[in-house]
Amino acid sequence: MRLTDDDRQMAVRDFFMPAQLLEFTDLADSASRSAWGRREFSRRCGSSTVRRLEGEPDAGALARWTPAPGGFRYELDTGRGVRADTLTWPEVREAIESRMTAVRYGALREAVARQAEHEKAYMPCPGPYADAATWDREYYRRWSRQNSTLQLRAAAALDAILPAAVAHPPLF
Repeated sequence: MRLTDDDRQMAVRDFFMPAQLLEFTDLADSASRSAWGRREFSRRCGSSTVRRLEGEPDAGALARWTPAPGGFRYELDTGRGVRADTLTWPEVREAIESRMTAVRYGALREAVARQAEHEKAYMPCPGPYADAATWDREYYRRWSRQNSTLQLRAAAALDAILPAAVAHPPLF
């Protein structure tokens, strides 16, 4: 069976994290997008999978991305059968650009940059603190709260460009 429009939308949306979306968006041409895709699948050990969440179409279904010439193959095992198709990088680019605006691009770029800078400031050990409890209280909890806020902003920017097939309720 072939993918539905919702499947295709979710295939593109769920393939990207905010930083990956920004990187892909900034690529100049089809050849660089194809090379990026090969590197990305190599980083993912050749494929990736995710289970659809409650409230999404076909909740609980297993989605799988595998590399294909010029794009990726997306398969959805719903329990009633498998729906699958290949999406090309130009199709992915078109899906992204259909909702991309200068404001959305700017929000994505800013959110990704701020999150990357914040992650550089992470100290994985007590370091200059007297002990682990002091490090946790004085550094890690504050760092973690800020990191969560930045991740939400980046996710919101991604959602504005690649919305979910079924709108998720706001978190706050």
